[in-house]
Amino acid sequence: MELFFHRSLIKHLTMSSQSDILSPDDQQYLFSEIDMVHVADIDLFPEEPTLDVADDFLTDVKINHPQPLPPAAVVLPNEEECGPYGFEVDIIPNKGSKNAWVYSAALNKVYMTMRSPFPVDFKVKTRPPFDLFIRSTPVYSSPQFAQDCVYRCLNHEFSVEKDRDRDLMDHIRPHIIRCANKATMYLGDKSKNERLSVVIPFPVPQNPSVIVRELYEFVCTNSCPVPGINRRTIEVIFTLEDYTGKIYGRKSLNVRVCSCPKRDKEKDEKDNLENGQPPQGKKRKLEKPPKRAVASTDDFKEFSITIPLVGKHNEQHVLKYCHDLMAGEILKHTSSGTEGPYRIVRNKINAMMKDRTD
Repeated sequence: MELFFHRSLIKHLTMSSQSDILSPDDQQYLFSEIDMVHVADIDLFPEEPTLDVADDFLTDVKINHPQPLPPAAVVLPNEEECGPYGFEVDIIPNKGSKNAWVYSAALNKVYMTMRSPFPVDFKVKTRPPFDLFIRSTPVYSSPQFAQDCVYRCLNHEFSVEKDRDRDLMDHIRPHIIRCANKATMYLGDKSKNERLSVVIPFPVPQNPSVIVRELYEFVCTNSCPVPGINRRTIEVIFTLEDYTGKIYGRKSLNVRVCSCPKRDKEKDEKDNLENGQPPQGKKRKLEKPPKRAVASTDDFKEFSITIPLVGKHNEQHVLKYCHDLMAGEILKHTSSGTEGPYRIVRNKINAMMKDRTD
């Protein structure tokens, strides 16, 4: 099989009723740790009276603030601050050895398999006098990639294997984060190279010390190819904001979406202890966007190699990977107008895939 591609390819070659996501044991765990948890509008439990709270909240917001919430900033600092209202974000450590997610307090990092809901607890010490929202924005931890937006890989973005994705609106598909809150807003436009974020209303209870628990999940893994995460480290920045986007508190959480959460957690904790290094992704201050390196001429040369494979299905997998890689390069180079060579090669790969399926 003869392939055409660029050098970049060579380098990358819910308690009263049964939840439809969580097992009974997981439901019992989530609601047994805290005596006074205010579950804010989670659609996994449709009979809960708290559903009306968010409906009224959103109605008031639409009347008082008709303009839409702004998208996330291009470059986000992850310097943590509680702000004037004492904003706090907590992950309750999961117990057991066969859980779909685990939390490392030492690394401030949660490890999970894809599409595994995990709880995040929010609270404030002082009740705000106006409506607030919680924005969850995935970012790359390394300063080298701080300006890059986090998107789903093309394979997962356009997959319809899961029934709940079949009728998903197009603007939601590129988001790697989902929230179970029925009032969730998915902001940002991938086609405009905007940073994507997930926003939920934060209806603070009369007693501000009461915890508001929300369920989140990730729908792409750290190992997915570009334009996915592509083995880069990521974190989620939780910000407490008003309807104009003004920030009143900020917290960060390191995240790894993998196939073996417990194994990866133990390995990272061991490495961190041996090396004495601080957790990745902490305390990155806002700084000037780095200048992008000029691509070498080799980046635009077309290369071809012959790879021996066993099995037609493996051939299709390799072609699909090549196609996705070139599609990712097209997205990265569109703004600079240099996507032409990648588009030509992608079309050649499309033709090869079609010839082998006819």
